[in-house]
Amino acid sequence: MTTEGRHDKRWWLRWLLVAAAAALPLGVAVPFVYLQASLLARHDARGAAEVVMRQADAIFAEADRLAAEMAPQAGKSCAEADATLREAAFQPYFRAIVLVRHRVLYCSSITESFTLPLAQLLPEGEVPPGRSFHFVPGTPMVPDRPAVMAIRLDQAGDGVIVTVDGRYLRDLLDAVGGTGRYRIGIEALDGRHGLAGRRVGVPPPGAYFVQDVVSTIYPFRVRSLADAALLAEYRKRLAGSYAPFVVLLALLLGYLCHHFLKYRFSLVAAIRRGMRRGEFEVHYQPVIDLRDGSCAGAEALMRWFRPGQGAVRPDLFFAVAESSGLAIPLTRHLFKLVGRDLRRCPMGPLFRVGLNVTASHLVEPGIVDDVARLRKVVGSGAADFVLEITEREPLPPIEQVYEHMGVLSASGVKLAIDDFGTGHSSLAYLERFPVDYLKIDRGFVSAIGTDAINASVLEMIIGLASRLGVELTAEGVETREQLDYLAAQGVHYAQGFLYARPMPIEALRVWVDAFHGAP
Repeated sequence: MTTEGRHDKRWWLRWLLVAAAAALPLGVAVPFVYLQASLLARHDARGAAEVVMRQADAIFAEADRLAAEMAPQAGKSCAEADATLREAAFQPYFRAIVLVRHRVLYCSSITESFTLPLAQLLPEGEVPPGRSFHFVPGTPMVPDRPAVMAIRLDQAGDGVIVTVDGRYLRDLLDAVGGTGRYRIGIEALDGRHGLAGRRVGVPPPGAYFVQDVVSTIYPFRVRSLADAALLAEYRKRLAGSYAPFVVLLALLLGYLCHHFLKYRFSLVAAIRRGMRRGEFEVHYQPVIDLRDGSCAGAEALMRWFRPGQGAVRPDLFFAVAESSGLAIPLTRHLFKLVGRDLRRCPMGPLFRVGLNVTASHLVEPGIVDDVARLRKVVGSGAADFVLEITEREPLPPIEQVYEHMGVLSASGVKLAIDDFGTGHSSLAYLERFPVDYLKIDRGFVSAIGTDAINASVLEMIIGLASRLGVELTAEGVETREQLDYLAAQGVHYAQGFLYARPMPIEALRVWVDAFHGAP
């Protein structure tokens, strides 16, 4: 692909990511608005049902009270009870008060004496003695208008029926239901009979969002469901209230994503330019043999100095390089710079220089040629090399890795696992790879002398290396206490600020000549 094609691809990718970031608030806001609208609709539907239930309970309580008050009139003749019946009938909510003798209706507050078996009025079930309530589609005098009957009977079948006119309950349902804002109704607990307003229906059992409120006193429940139009109204209202916030957040995320990607893509391009323009240097940190106190080698560390900006943190540009496919080119550039340094300033055949390589580089067939080219450039007497496999990414479990590592090991190149215990290494790798060194991460070294869990892990790593016959190098040694502990535990090598900071090759040459084995 041409450079122009790569730039076009990166440009489209950048704006695609910016658009995705800007769309994220919308993607979150839409389901949130739908969810909140549903919760509000449920809440309001339940509130409407509770309003109806409170009013209905009050009406039923009045009917219950009146039935208990009129119960002593049961069994009397119509002439004897007529005045009391007619006086009670003037109270609100009630259509009629009827007396019952031996389960036969015989006297009413609105008619002369008559005879009607109770079973004929309520054919669907036996009315038990005591207090009970029943929905009826109509009464003998008003057959086309539903009602609720509050009935009190004694064991002999004598008692009274107070009929609540369904008009009052229907008006209540209409008032609460509004102009179709809720589907709401009141029904018996068995669900066989009920009452709905004139403009709304009763939601069926199991309907989505349905809210049931059951009376704690009487055998009725109110079932309410917010209408779809009310739900849409809530969504529209919520969307309007959240819209400014969502727009501002979308703009902010889009801007931040654009700024980040611009910086990231510019950093990738800057790394490429930096390699071409010679902005990268290699600094070397000495590695000390704790058994005899000599300087056994050094780790080669890449440093980037941007003109006008100064040094760039290694963890920053290495992370960008690894995620953008520049890790291998950057490692090859490291090899080139190390070869140049060692040709200019050879350190001797026993001096080992550690070079960081990534797991992805080990898969490349060119890894063997890259190392061979470096060794050829520096010659046989300038230094020896240790490839330090970083654990920032897992080692691919493929045969090419084992084959390449075997070839490198056979050629005399030493192999180490860097920052052991913090990344993706495992015992399986140690069993199959010809590893010569394990490098202990500075985090474990800094835990020496503390009760941190890392101190226990350090002991485990030391014991594991001893059993496997692998030499250990401790990184980040900064205190004499750490050094004494590591030496006492049989750790072979150490590097850190206690000895020296990373330095250019010429300074390393001077430092090694002046070093006498004591920090």
